[in-house]
Amino acid sequence: MSETYDWARLFHAYGVAMDTPAHLEALVGADATAFSTAMEHLYGAVLHQGTIYPATGPAIAAVARAVSFWSGDADQKTASARLPVLVEFLDAAGDSLTLAGKLLASEGEIVPPSGEEERELFEALASDDEEESEEAWASPVAGALMALAIPALRQQANPVLEGLLPLMRSDAVAHKAGTVGALARWNDSSTPQYQHRVATALRSFADDATQRDDRAAAVLALGTVGADVGGWLADADPAIRACAALHLPHSRQAAEELVRALTRPEEADQWFERKPSSFPMHVRFTLLNSLLQREVSFAAILPAAIAMTRLSTPYTADSDWGPLLRAAFPEVEFVPGEYPPAPETIGAPQRQFLAALVANEGLWGTNVGNAGLALMRVGLPYDRQAIAVSLQERTGDE
Repeated sequence: MSETYDWARLFHAYGVAMDTPAHLEALVGADATAFSTAMEHLYGAVLHQGTIYPATGPAIAAVARAVSFWSGDADQKTASARLPVLVEFLDAAGDSLTLAGKLLASEGEIVPPSGEEERELFEALASDDEEESEEAWASPVAGALMALAIPALRQQANPVLEGLLPLMRSDAVAHKAGTVGALARWNDSSTPQYQHRVATALRSFADDATQRDDRAAAVLALGTVGADVGGWLADADPAIRACAALHLPHSRQAAEELVRALTRPEEADQWFERKPSSFPMHVRFTLLNSLLQREVSFAAILPAAIAMTRLSTPYTADSDWGPLLRAAFPEVEFVPGEYPPAPETIGAPQRQFLAALVANEGLWGTNVGNAGLALMRVGLPYDRQAIAVSLQERTGDE
């Protein structure tokens, strides 16, 4: 599966990728242990912590061929176990490609290194001298090759989609939500011909799906590829309405739907048996992040803010109550390392939200730095009693 690439001129997170071809061969082999080891290598080295390396594109091509192999005439029992794993990896790689592409767009033109520079780099990467190897990783040559690996990975979009599209009609994959998500992630990098095929396949799946997980995946995928999902705002299922709302950033009805969903955050977190990859953490975090990017007053989102506060902990400061504090006091300007002055005006919605924070005993008296920083950013002390007294004083002044 890997004969077309010179793996001695490719590297992954741990050096020259000469060990990768054997793992790629195991993707279509009969040995279940070797397959598991191969997937560990793909996640641990080839897509280490979501990073794209020169070895990532060729590996993705092999994974796509493995998907085609197992969705063909291969042993169906083995195929049903392996295909979801392979598709999940393609989905993760597509997510990394999207994020990396945004970063690459902000950089200038990348100058490919010369053949001699590459040769010296790979000699250093393969060296037993730890200092020499570390210098190689920090070199601009390695950086240039990693940057060039992003468009190289994008070129694998059509082969990936060619592997994924038949799964939409295959019985080898019992749950197609993962395939739907992967199709959407890779669609942006494909040719117009594939983009039309993907949109058609997703729409057909959305029309036929009956299970919540599948319907949610279809709506999210259609939104990702730019299709109109406004009709699902009237769906009977709150999970489906919320998924549609995520892809309708300028709709007041969509914003209201997100608020409505977040007034029952525990329920939202339990919506799915197989959570779509669009929700990398708690479902409520993704819904809130989308809501806070819209032009909505804090008073309008107050019911959701209070409901979410009841679930908040010091460890969720970056994902729920911290962003809500910034939405409550957008006028406070924060400079890292400086404590801004307290808000001059605290309106009724803000007081109600702060009172809800004070009522959550578990938020206070910890050593979690991000909890204190969440309050510091808006000029408030990480002091439950001080905030409670301040609220009482302000109420008494009115």
